[in-house]
Amino acid sequence: MQGGSLFPTVIFVVCVLGVGLIAYARQSQERVSALDTATQSYYTAFGIYKCDAFIDNLPAASDLADIATVKPGAFIESAGVVRWEPQVLSGERRAKLETFFELYGLKVTNDSIEFPESINNGEKITEGDTKCGDKNASLQVVVWDSKVSSPKISIADLGNVRLTGNGMAITLAFVVKDADVPQPVTITDLDPLITG
Repeated sequence: MQGGSLFPTVIFVVCVLGVGLIAYARQSQERVSALDTATQSYYTAFGIYKCDAFIDNLPAASDLADIATVKPGAFIESAGVVRWEPQVLSGERRAKLETFFELYGLKVTNDSIEFPESINNGEKITEGDTKCGDKNASLQVVVWDSKVSSPKISIADLGNVRLTGNGMAITLAFVVKDADVPQPVTITDLDPLITG
């Protein structure tokens, strides 16, 4: 090689070290079987916040009128806590917040929530017709990946907010602009479910 062999030697050594590190990393990964993944359950705290308080009559699983209409892969564990199976929902391409809306019988658009009779007396909240006090309010979804993470806010395509992991907290909120939206009160119920 004209011009010396230092450069080709360095490239060769870097490639060998890279392959070695990749092999080591693959061997040291924790092994998770397909069965473990398929049977894994995640828990998420869910609440609906209107103006300055949570709507407190979210049903438990035993209160659902027709359990047969609920799609597989997500279940109401207790009032304000949803258990979902990522493998099943991903297979249906439904690992999205829309799944929770269906569980509770909510009809949610970018500017309205229509409740079933069993929740909030079947009220319909619309941005154009409903105010918080004398101020205009808007609909948004606030998501925390964990109890201590920073919130992420979505103001459009609310049903398509992705469910990404265990221990999430999600608040569907109808609030005035720049209001501080709290985590659902059921966030404290998740720790024993996740660790138990």
